[in-house]
Amino acid sequence: MNNERLIESLEKHRLAIQDETISKLDFDQMENDLAEAASALSVLDKKEKLCDQLVEDFKSEIKRMALAVSRAKGNLSSTGLVEKLLSSPEMSYDDLKFLRDKVREEFNQSFPASPQYRVVVNEAESNFKMGDFKTGVGANL
Repeated sequence: MNNERLIESLEKHRLAIQDETISKLDFDQMENDLAEAASALSVLDKKEKLCDQLVEDFKSEIKRMALAVSRAKGNLSSTGLVEKLLSSPEMSYDDLKFLRDKVREEFNQSFPASPQYRVVVNEAESNFKMGDFKTGVGANL
C-alpha cells in the first residue's frame, strides 16, 4: 500500500473511533494498517537521518570553500556571513543550492583548476630565455 492510501485508511479508522462507531471498525484491517504505518515510519526515519547527514555534508563543503576563499583574499568577514546563512532555519533547499553555486563560483575563480596564463608553452617553440623574465639583481636588463 502506498503512503497516501495508508494515510486515508488510518484517517478512516481515526474518524470511526472519534465517532465511537465501534461497529464500523474493521480491527483486522486496522491492525494491518498500523503494522504498515510502523514499517513506513521506520523507513522514513532512516531516510530522514540520511537526508540530515547529506545536508550537513553539503553545508560543510560550502563552509570549507568559503573559508578557503576568505583566507586567499585575506577577508574573513564573508565566512561569518556564510556560516550565519547556513545556520538559518528558514533556509530552503533552493537557497542552499544557490549559496553553494555562488561560493563554488568564487572558489573556482580564486583557485582555478589549471593555470590561467602560460608564459612559455613549450621551450622548443619559444624564442624566450628564462633570463628575459627575471627581475632584480642579476637580471639581464
